[in-house]
Amino acid sequence: MLLIGIGEEFEERSFLKAQPEYEKGAEYLEQMERLDLLPLLADGIIRGKGRAVTALQRLYQVVSDKNYFLISTCQTDILEQAGFPASRVVTPCGTLGKKQCICGCEQSLAEVGEIERAELYHAILDRKLESDSSGTCPHCHSGMALNNIYLEKYLEGGYQEDWIRYTKWLQGTLNRRVCILELGVNLDYPSVIRFPFEKMGYYNQKAFLIRVNERLYHLTKELHERGASIAKNAIDWLLMEDIL
Repeated sequence: MLLIGIGEEFEERSFLKAQPEYEKGAEYLEQMERLDLLPLLADGIIRGKGRAVTALQRLYQVVSDKNYFLISTCQTDILEQAGFPASRVVTPCGTLGKKQCICGCEQSLAEVGEIERAELYHAILDRKLESDSSGTCPHCHSGMALNNIYLEKYLEGGYQEDWIRYTKWLQGTLNRRVCILELGVNLDYPSVIRFPFEKMGYYNQKAFLIRVNERLYHLTKELHERGASIAKNAIDWLLMEDIL
């Protein structure tokens, strides 16, 4: 069984900061108080110029026929673009696929289609966002926003079905041989991937943890004999010819 964690290195932050359209767009979104749209802006730029999708496509080619589950803190659509089916993925920090009321109305969760995403993306680039660009809540008539952790009243119900599927899969790893592959996970959200993976590696004596990270690659003392640390950017590692 294969448990995969995808972290912050796949957001390609250094690359994005070097892109004028991202810097200007991010500044505009801050002025408009629409930080929930930052992942959408990043997705549009990474999709055309970044390396994360290519790296994840290589990973998918290797694991597609395995019994795996993937958890990611990324909020862009890179996993979908790489080919990973939604039934094998959970994204607790949100995605581009759902939106919610900014006031947190529980019944406001709705799907965001490709056309709506494209329109929002171009509205950001053209500096033409309206207060109701994402629609209005059918319950309280407040504005809608993308369902992600940038919102003060983030509705976690957006990923709950996926989380239930994830926890059931984890239950099946008990006393089973498990390879835990942690890729590019920093400390922005340590309770989502990093700490749970270490805990699983510690308690499951048949588990082996592989941690790939450019800076935070160290393993805990308890996992030194049942783990391996690789001091390399996870995207670079996946793209190396001799890895996969």
